[in-house]
Amino acid sequence: MMLGMVIAFVLFGSVVFAAPSSNTTISFILVVGILFVGRHLGDVALRQAEPVRSIAYTLYFLIPHLEWFDVRERIAFHQDLIPWSACALASLYAACYSAFLLWAAWLVFRRKRLNL
Repeated sequence: MMLGMVIAFVLFGSVVFAAPSSNTTISFILVVGILFVGRHLGDVALRQAEPVRSIAYTLYFLIPHLEWFDVRERIAFHQDLIPWSACALASLYAACYSAFLLWAAWLVFRRKRLNL
C-alpha cells in the first residue's frame, strides 16, 4: 500500500514537472523526508511559536504518512502482531490517498496541451 501511494505521487509529479529528472529528484527527496521526518513533525509543531505551529501542524496532516506502513521495528523487536482492524484502516487510508493523487494527476493531465 505504501508503494501504491508513492507510485501515485510520482505519477502526479510526472504530469506536473517538466523533466523526468526533476520529478525523480523531488519525489525522492519528499519520500525520504516523509519517512524520516514525518512521524516527528507533529511533535516539532507543538513546540513552535504560533505562526510556525499552525503551518507545521497543517503540513503534518496533509503529507501522506508513509511511516504507518513501516513495520520493520515491530518485526525486529518481536512485538505483537498488528491487528486486522489497523491493517484495514491503513489500507483504506492508502487507497483514499492514492485515489486523490491519481484524480489530481488526471485533472492536471486533461488540462495540458498534447500537441507540440
